[in-house]
Amino acid sequence: MKTYSKVAIACLCMMVHTVALCGAKAPKWLKKARQAQVTVIVFDQAGSPREAQGVVMGDSGVVVTEYDVMRGGVRAEVVNAGGETFAVHRILGASSMYNVCKLQLAQWGKMKGLEAAATPVQPQAEVYILPTSKADKNVPCTTDTVAKDEQFRQQYHYYTLTSAAPSRLAGCPVMNANGEVVGLLQMAVQEGKPSYVMDASFPLSLSVQAIDAGNDDLQALPIPKALPKTATDAASYIYLAGTRDSVRYRQLTDDFIQAFPDSATGYVMQAEWLAGLGQYGQAQAVYDYGFEKAANRADELHYSLSNMMYAACTTAASLPHEPWTMEQALAQAEAAFAKRPLSIYTKRKADCLYALKRYAEAQDAYLSLTRTNLRSPELFMYASLCLQRQEGSPADSIVALQDSALAFYAQPYPREAAPVILMRAASLQAAGRKREAVADYNTYEHLNGGNMTAAFYYTREQLEVECRMYPAALNDIERAVRLSPDDAVLRAEQAALNYRVGQVEEAVMAAKEAIRIDPAMPDAYRILGVCLRQQGKKAEARAQLQKAVELGDTLAGDILNKEE
Repeated sequence: MKTYSKVAIACLCMMVHTVALCGAKAPKWLKKARQAQVTVIVFDQAGSPREAQGVVMGDSGVVVTEYDVMRGGVRAEVVNAGGETFAVHRILGASSMYNVCKLQLAQWGKMKGLEAAATPVQPQAEVYILPTSKADKNVPCTTDTVAKDEQFRQQYHYYTLTSAAPSRLAGCPVMNANGEVVGLLQMAVQEGKPSYVMDASFPLSLSVQAIDAGNDDLQALPIPKALPKTATDAASYIYLAGTRDSVRYRQLTDDFIQAFPDSATGYVMQAEWLAGLGQYGQAQAVYDYGFEKAANRADELHYSLSNMMYAACTTAASLPHEPWTMEQALAQAEAAFAKRPLSIYTKRKADCLYALKRYAEAQDAYLSLTRTNLRSPELFMYASLCLQRQEGSPADSIVALQDSALAFYAQPYPREAAPVILMRAASLQAAGRKREAVADYNTYEHLNGGNMTAAFYYTREQLEVECRMYPAALNDIERAVRLSPDDAVLRAEQAALNYRVGQVEEAVMAAKEAIRIDPAMPDAYRILGVCLRQQGKKAEARAQLQKAVELGDTLAGDILNKEE
């Protein structure tokens, strides 16, 4: 009986203490503070709702609430004290560790928010816990005392209260005597232990950074996130987010265009993405809008449009789009250069000229770039290709351009020089500098670790024969045959070369293999006939030569006529 009396007296005293401080002497700011409290309603993929407390901070439609209730929600809204509903537009920041989330409303009407406390609350100071947003306006706030103040992240405060608040008050704002928000109420891990207060400045400091595209806390919140504050960081965020989620990418680029209408970046990102999907008409519409809104960066838009037109005209998988022609791609590159004379715009112009087979102009453009910061071996190679395609171009001039490309590399040549060496080998061959060409083919083979094709060995073998490098030629034709044993042309070449060096038996076997593979190949019959004559098998030889004649081989006919 005595124990019961003590408990009853204690409860009565607590009730008197609460009512006395917050009921009979309610702070003058209480009514205004209650107006800033909202109910946050979050809907999952199935449309099922869940609720939490929220508080409007400042005058720009920012709401702070619990992270846990936002996790997995695809849509959210807040309901204010007057019953009005406002949609959550974007997530401004989040921390699962501290269970706070910062939201941005699409519209917020006349709602006035609260301000975060300007100075920390000292231990033993009284604070006021507002009731839930759905509580009757006559329900008094609760007072408590700060028992301990700890800091985290070197600048934010984490207060321990004296008492354990009811769980229904989780997320409610905790105020100081001046009506400023000290923080949000958080429950202790162990029931019955004193509650905590998270510094209101911390959730207000949360924001989306460029590196947050892969942030796990934000990834767990399907509701769209706000972009970083600067155009550079926002562009980096979108780049890191990637294009896999097309709905998200469209939303991000739309947000960028809205936030930074004077920047060409948003239009370029969205238009290039659409063009990559084959939606050229929509991409063109984005470019047109960009030309209107970001006229001061029109060169970037012209350049991007030129690139997309060029890709659409040169990629086999792209769908036809009649207005996007190579002539238009060239015109856009020229327009970009007219706005701002950058070397990269000249490079695109040169590519377009080459595609249009205006080789002399393209060559001049590529060579002009060799005197800029873009100077590279590739430019000399492009210029050599242009010269190759101009009728009557001196072969040595083509080789000279390729020599200039190779001059960028120190010897022994690195692997990246291999394509240039291969092209120069073909040019040296065309120029009649065959032993030099063989040397280049040897270097190319070495740089590729000896992993070459049958066609490569056949080409080199032909050169080696012309240079009377017969041992090397025999080695190459044998390698070619090993790589492509069912190629009748290679077998016939093997037979002819073996006959030339006096290896008649080997020649006969190779010629017979060629005939087996392709019974309608006249060259193989002629070579076999000549080899059989060498062996003294005149009747057999005549039969093979006659077969070659029947298949249209005039050389075999000449041989037979001489016999007669």
